[in-house]
Parts: sequence; C-alpha cells; structure tokens
Amino acid sequence: MHEFLEELKKDHQEVKDILEKLKSSGGEKSREKLFLELKKEIQPHMKAEEKAFYPILTKEKESKENALEGFEEHHVTEMVLKELDKMGKAEERWLAKMKVFAELVDHHVEEEESKIFKDAQSILDDEQMDEILEEFNEQKEQLKKKIK
Repeated sequence: MHEFLEELKKDHQEVKDILEKLKSSGGEKSREKLFLELKKEIQPHMKAEEKAFYPILTKEKESKENALEGFEEHHVTEMVLKELDKMGKAEERWLAKMKVFAELVDHHVEEEESKIFKDAQSILDDEQMDEILEEFNEQKEQLKKKIK
C-alpha cells in the first residue's frame, strides 16, 4: 500500500482513538479538551482530502461514484460536528449525538479504506500518489493552524 494511503489510515486511527475517549468521557472540561483535539484532527484531514484527493477520483469513471459519496459523507460529518460544537458539552443529548457522530465516521472510514482506497490503487500510479501526498500534507498543515 502506498505511503499516502498509509497516512490516511494513520489519521483515521487517531480520529477513532479520540472518538473512543469522547464516548466514555465524563466531565465537561475533558470533553471540551478532547473535542478540540478531534476538530484539529478531523477537519484538516477531511478538507485536505477534498482538495488533494477526491477531485482526482471524480474525474475517473470507475471511481467517481465512490468519491462523490465520500464528499457527501464529509458534508454530513461537518454538519454534525458543527452541531456538537455549538452544544454545551455537559448537555444530556451531547453524548448521544457524539455516539451517532462516531458511527458516521466509522462508516465513512470503512467505506473509504475499502472502496476509495481500492479505486485509488487501480487508477493512480506511485508518482500521482506521491503528488497527492505532498498536496494533502500541505493542505492539512495550513488548515490545522486555523482551528481553535
């Protein structure tokens, strides 16, 4: 598997680890701290994929449908993330929404790592993947600086 896809898998695991901690977190302060950590991981990752990776996949007939679905899953994830951000972390419904959010992320990661990775491996060569990796990392770093 190419280094770029390995990098995505590593990011996915970091997000999943934070989500697990959030699902079992108790206090408002620890939830706020973990939630900020989550935003700093998940938002730059999604936006960098949307700029550096998915557009290339939407140009190819065999990968277009899965890439478009990935875009839409990111959109829904972003909407729920914003709702979680606005809610008080001690609110009773916050944890329930966080668990649903984690299910959305798990579903997306599972599909991306099976379908989208497979598409990428069949249509992109190593040189293209290297270029995507470079662009992805640049985008991600720029976006991380903007999250508070």
